[in-house]
Amino acid sequence: MYTRRNVLRAGAGAGLALAASAAGAGAVAAGTSAAAGDWTGLGARLQGDLVLPADAGYGLAKQNQFAEFDAVHPTAVAYCETPADVQACIRFARGQGISVRTRSGGHNYRGWSTGEGLVVDVSRIRHATVAASTVRIGPGLQSIDALHALAPHGKQVIAGTCPTVCPGGFLSGGGIGYQTRKFGLGADRVRSVQLVLADGRLVRASAAQHPDLYWGLRGGGGGNFGVVTEFEVEPIDAPRMVFFNTTWSWERAEEVFAAWQTWQLTSSLSLGSALIFMLPDAAPGEVPQIIVTGGYHGSEAEAGAALDQLTSLVGAQPTSRFATDLPYAEAMKTAYGCGDLTQDQCHREGTTSDALLHRVGRLREAYRFFDRPFSPTELNSVVTAWEGERRPGQRRFLHCMSVGGAANAVSPSATAFAHRGANFIVGFTTQLDEPASVEDQQAASAFVATGAALLNPLGSGAYVNFPGSDLPDWASQYYGGNYQRLLDVKRRYDPDDFFRHPRSIGSTAQ
Repeated sequence: MYTRRNVLRAGAGAGLALAASAAGAGAVAAGTSAAAGDWTGLGARLQGDLVLPADAGYGLAKQNQFAEFDAVHPTAVAYCETPADVQACIRFARGQGISVRTRSGGHNYRGWSTGEGLVVDVSRIRHATVAASTVRIGPGLQSIDALHALAPHGKQVIAGTCPTVCPGGFLSGGGIGYQTRKFGLGADRVRSVQLVLADGRLVRASAAQHPDLYWGLRGGGGGNFGVVTEFEVEPIDAPRMVFFNTTWSWERAEEVFAAWQTWQLTSSLSLGSALIFMLPDAAPGEVPQIIVTGGYHGSEAEAGAALDQLTSLVGAQPTSRFATDLPYAEAMKTAYGCGDLTQDQCHREGTTSDALLHRVGRLREAYRFFDRPFSPTELNSVVTAWEGERRPGQRRFLHCMSVGGAANAVSPSATAFAHRGANFIVGFTTQLDEPASVEDQQAASAFVATGAALLNPLGSGAYVNFPGSDLPDWASQYYGGNYQRLLDVKRRYDPDDFFRHPRSIGSTAQ
């Protein structure tokens, strides 16, 4: 392995970070090979490590969050530690005609952060630098590590609901979470972006520099315009948060769903939550679980009053109710399901010696934004379709999150994120372990297709960070009226379409 240090070392690099595109990117040419001497030369130019298929660390190096993509075999994985490393990789790939994909956290549902060519991995660019009014974060800073790094400074940034997601894809696609209604999208708080362009230049985009690129990088999705090496972000004022979790009887499914919608539309913007229907095993006869969980940016008494309001709207008591006022970092760690784990344990298994979080085998999903609540008839159709034909071994979810609030105070054309009227995002999702039989895969796809067919005519668009297992009209669903402007930005900064993946700006793929 061409390396100065062991590729498997834990905690490489000094600092922590977020950024470049989890959605990935591809190159001008489809080639995937270079002479051994050429790879040796690239490895020698990197401060980080270059891993080739013959190297001992290759099996781990090619892993993403989803095990089904282990079937993809990159020609090489470059662990970049500096912007100069990224520049060297881009220039090498262009010169050799090798396709490129970019990876920060490896969470892209469709596997766009891996490919058969060179994977430019920026997970080691993970610094967190606190300035007077902003925070500079690198693309590999996982959410759980951002919380830990920023807490001593009394600063925090908007994050999603998964501990190991990195802001590369998260912020590039918009960035929604329990903080959205109170503080807006993650992308709305980005003040500048440093990235490597397709010609190898390192630039910083902001309102004053490359403003068109800055516009596209906030909601246009990762893997379109370059490899992000740093975000400058305005932090949020969230010293504490009340984490809450309630469960409800399945017999009350439609009442809870209807009440949750009304609750979110009528409650303080301090409230952010998710409604989840869950079947850990969708075998016939298994009873689904109903969970309402989230965060309240206020006092525990205010959160309790809000939960009382939800109970009143449902017309029945929950089967369980828990709420706790914690320092923000601890509250989010609890929301991530890591409350009883150490910082090191709350990472994907294999990435460090202590990491305990399991990888997902296969995931299929169909999410849509909604500007309005479902009518009783529509709601009944959603619940009935979700129960559907049961399948043993299939984990099944209806995942609904509140958005809106401060995010909707921004014009749809102010950034590339167009969904400024949305109040909810709702998705049918299913997971399978690996290996999965052809029949199980087909059943999972059919379940999600049923959900998509139901949600499509009711929804107001799709979220590029939840890309959709099958989405023929993805350009209009993701970007609405902003797509043509995104095409213009793409043609200006990447005229040869060097950065590409199956649904990158300008692609005609389905």
